[in-house]
Amino acid sequence: MDPALGDLACGDVLVRNGRIAAVGENLDPAGAEIVDATNCIVLPGFVDGHRHVWQTQLRGVATDWTIVDYMVHMRTLYCVCYEPEDAYLGNYVGGLEALAAGVTSVVDHSHLQISPEYSDALASGLLDSGVGGVFCYGFYNNPPYRPGDSIDVASIRNRVFAPVEEWHVPNAKRIRDRYFTAAGALRFGIAASEVFMIPFDLAAKELNAAWSLEPALVTAHWACTARADRTPTMIPELHRAGHLHRNMLFTHCNNFSRADFQIVAALGAGVCATPDTELGMGMGFPVQEKMLAAHGSVAFGADICSNVAGDLFGQMRLALQSQRWRGFEASEQLPTSMPITARRYLEIATRIGAEALGMADEIGTLTPGKRADVILVRTDSISTSPSNDPVGTLMFYANASDVDTVLVAGEFRKRNGSLVGVNWPEVRERLVRSRDQIMDRLARIPFAKVREVWHDALTG
Repeated sequence: MDPALGDLACGDVLVRNGRIAAVGENLDPAGAEIVDATNCIVLPGFVDGHRHVWQTQLRGVATDWTIVDYMVHMRTLYCVCYEPEDAYLGNYVGGLEALAAGVTSVVDHSHLQISPEYSDALASGLLDSGVGGVFCYGFYNNPPYRPGDSIDVASIRNRVFAPVEEWHVPNAKRIRDRYFTAAGALRFGIAASEVFMIPFDLAAKELNAAWSLEPALVTAHWACTARADRTPTMIPELHRAGHLHRNMLFTHCNNFSRADFQIVAALGAGVCATPDTELGMGMGFPVQEKMLAAHGSVAFGADICSNVAGDLFGQMRLALQSQRWRGFEASEQLPTSMPITARRYLEIATRIGAEALGMADEIGTLTPGKRADVILVRTDSISTSPSNDPVGTLMFYANASDVDTVLVAGEFRKRNGSLVGVNWPEVRERLVRSRDQIMDRLARIPFAKVREVWHDALTG
């Protein structure tokens, strides 16, 4: 995926001390361990720009949800049904799921920060999985009740939509200093609250608090829950006031104007599109082409584990084919050329995605000197064989089960089709037990009362 190096029909990648030392044909391994990549495509690990990893236990609960359903259920019901051990397990297994699918870097938009104990569990769970990327501590005020408590809608709404509670900043600093002091594959970031939905002064104050923590990345949802004429993005105002910076990742952005994209691109910041949830839950059409047209960088994200699988194969395909159709739709004739190539969207999942995260110097291509985030995808399975074009194989035929080997910073995380050092039957048993306990707690919450908190705010 490095344009300067090009593609090799057959070649070698030499890894030394967690870095790519050389790429070429017939390299001298000089005593290195040999990994046989026969019948495999070797490429950089995928980059996921937006995922709520903690929701791993909730796979499938959001199958038929709209974005309003998601905000009502997930943000006021399911979130309070987690205990710290559930938070740890969700992030641990969610990180493993990413690795199993060839995702070596993920931006975890971690908005389950209920208390310091939860923060420790979330950070340590993702770290223990071995996945790289950015753990983004969520500046969110979660609901102030537990399953079985009496419900006061007014007090819940006042807290959820209030400015970020003061304990978050020192707690986030504690998490940063305890878990992310070394220059590891997983870095510390901040996930801002729904800043596009709050008054300008509060948004500015929250962003200033985020920058005070010197994060590697600040991410947030933007302009994804209503039409542009109802929800101004505040991008020009925040930019003029100096609150937006290069190391930012703007997620969704379905209602951004052309000027908004141009501002973000000029900053050198990135955008993340999550095709499955944006198309399927009513947020809007994915914006990858709008950001590229502004000469900016964009990533793909799986978004919510409660709704879609944690791989990027599906996101690439859905984004590409829906965008192709949008380009064809206005024509009255059958197309005679393909305006968007499959390789372009494979680049978004690797090289361009790394640029969007501000990590292009480290990941995204198999370039000597970069971190050795390398994956091998098999071309001899029943779905990928025979492989006549590597890009076509990756974009339209391969899936997570075809990912044979995954290295993060030169460390094997998956090998010969299996996660390294993971007793999956035992982990799965813990995961199912955690799910059962979450559902038991959920049954103790009066849904009709809690529904009012987000539903009225989003649809009124």
